[in-house]
This record gives sequence, structure tokens and C-alpha cells, in this order.
Amino acid sequence: MGQSFCYFLVGQDGQPFIVDDAATDPRTEAHPSVGPMNIGAWAGYPLTDPEGRVLGSFCVITDTPRSWERADLMTLATLARSVSAETHLRQMLTSAQAAQQHSADLAHTLQANLLPPRLREIPGVEAAASYLPASNRHRADIEVGGDFYDLFHTHGQNYAAVLGDVCGKGVKAAQVSSMTRYTVRADAGETGSPAELLDRLNTALLAQDTSRSLTAVYTAFHLTACGLSGTIALAGHAPALIRRAGGTVESLGTKGTLMGVMDTVHLTDVPFHLAPGDLLLLYTDGATEARPRPDTAPEDARAIFDEADLATALAASHTMDAAGTITHLTGILDAHHGGWASDDTALLALRVPPLP
Repeated sequence: MGQSFCYFLVGQDGQPFIVDDAATDPRTEAHPSVGPMNIGAWAGYPLTDPEGRVLGSFCVITDTPRSWERADLMTLATLARSVSAETHLRQMLTSAQAAQQHSADLAHTLQANLLPPRLREIPGVEAAASYLPASNRHRADIEVGGDFYDLFHTHGQNYAAVLGDVCGKGVKAAQVSSMTRYTVRADAGETGSPAELLDRLNTALLAQDTSRSLTAVYTAFHLTACGLSGTIALAGHAPALIRRAGGTVESLGTKGTLMGVMDTVHLTDVPFHLAPGDLLLLYTDGATEARPRPDTAPEDARAIFDEADLATALAASHTMDAAGTITHLTGILDAHHGGWASDDTALLALRVPPLP
């Protein structure tokens, strides 16, 4: 800095520094760089940030004295403003990218905390799950989804599985998902009725004034000598699917009232049984509303992958275990939407292994 005139601009309050003859101008005649750098004339304008702080200079040097013309100085001023604006834009872009990455990291961490790090192992039951976030939003890398699932022990020889979808995206939806998951776990040991548990959850949601609706499916089950028996309830959620060992698929559950909206909900407990080789599939609507990206798929290839398609895909996997079934279904969905998920998709499968 000491070898140039740039530092003169720092104390100029954003004003230019113009020298017609550096060797005779009293401001610069004693400067040590005039002779060695052969400075005749010097004209500089400050590069500033939006607050007016000087970041650098935009200058022109000649090796002979000269009188700077008005047009020359106007050009330098315009160029300096342009460089200042470009520098500011680049700083803003860098800051925005850093903030976006921070938000993305936070969202990914938050999303991971909504799901169990691994499914609970239940003797005599195969369990597998998957979660695919939506990819059609401009801020898909930032927004956290509202889908969740869990599998846990309740009491004695009893277990439970829950899967749900909170309306909306973002931190608020994540908060409701987290609260739902832990509320369900806390209340599960006090009732064996899925309908009663979801009713309690609805009361908790309203008490928290979350302003978010929620659909969910909850099942309580236990192992028997000949498979698995349980009860399931749906709160505004799509029916579960049972894949029998022979490959037939049937829907399970009575669709009830979604939660978080009304004080009174109408929910129904439906009993079911899984024999050896049977599988129960819980899913969110991302699995039944999958579609290709609208701006790339041909018109005749934009059909929605609906509940009938999901049932067909599930039937085709009847020789597979729980993990293989989930892998098969996620592959079918990926082939349909081409890696562009229009909504978050959660899948949870429970299977009673076939007899040796």
C-alpha cells in the first residue's frame, strides 16, 4: 500500500484523488514512489461497499503530467461504481451461498432427527423403511419435509409402528413431526387402541396450536404362534396394504378424520393378522402421487403413479423380504418419476418370515 497512491483515497470520504503532476503537487511531491515508478499523473476513484467503506481503488497512471479532462474522470467514476457494484454482488453471492449451505446442513440434520437412525429389531419380524425428500421445490435442499415414521416397543410383548405426513414443509412442519413422534411414543404404553392414541394426539396438536394438519397411520401389534396380530387406525391417511404370501394385495383400515383441525375426530380400530410370508406396507402420499417432471416428460408419460400402481408393484415383489420389497418399490417409483420426486415419500414394511 505504501508504494502506491491508493491509500490517499481512504481519507477522502468516498471522494476521488486527482493529481495532474505528481512531482509538483504538494500532496504527492515527497512520495517515495513518484521517481522510481515514474508517476506523472494519477487519477483514482474509491471502490466502496454499500456503507461507503473504501475497499480499494480504480485508478489510472501516466508517466507524464497531464490535465485530466472531464470525460476521462466521468469514465473512471462510472467504471469505479461498476466495479464496486460487481464486488458487492460477488460478496452477497458468497454470503448467500454460505447461508444456503448452512441452512441445508441444518435442514438435513433436522430431517435426520425426525427419523429413527435405524429401525428397532423385533424378533420374528422383518422391518425395512425408506425416506425420499421431495425434489421439485426451488429450495429443495433447504426445506425439511413433514413425513416421518417410527417403529418401537410399547409394553410386554407389544410393539407399534406409526407413519405420518404433516401438511407443509420447513421448520414448522419438522417441529410438528418431532412432537408427534414423541407424543405417540409417550402415550403408546397407556392404550392398546390405535384410534384412542390418535385421538389423544389430535388433542395434543390442538393444545399446541400448531396450525398444521396431520395425517397418520398407527398400528399396535404382537407376535402370535402363527404370525402377527394387530390393530390399525387411519387418521385422514391412505389405507395400508397387506401383501399375502401368495402375492395377492388387499387394503387395510378405515379412513378417519385428519388431525390438528377439529376437536372431535372419528377414528376406527381395524384388526388384522399376518401369517408367515405376509407383509404390511405403510406409506405416505408421495408413493401414490409420483409423476415425471412436467417440463421434461412427454404428454403421454405424465400419468400419476396411483394406489393401484403401488398395489401392482407390491404384488410383483411377493417373493421378496421386507428390505427387498422396499428396495423394489423405491426403484419402481424412481423409474416412474425419473429421480424427480413431487412430494416426500416414506415407506415402512413389516413382514412375518415364511416358515422354513
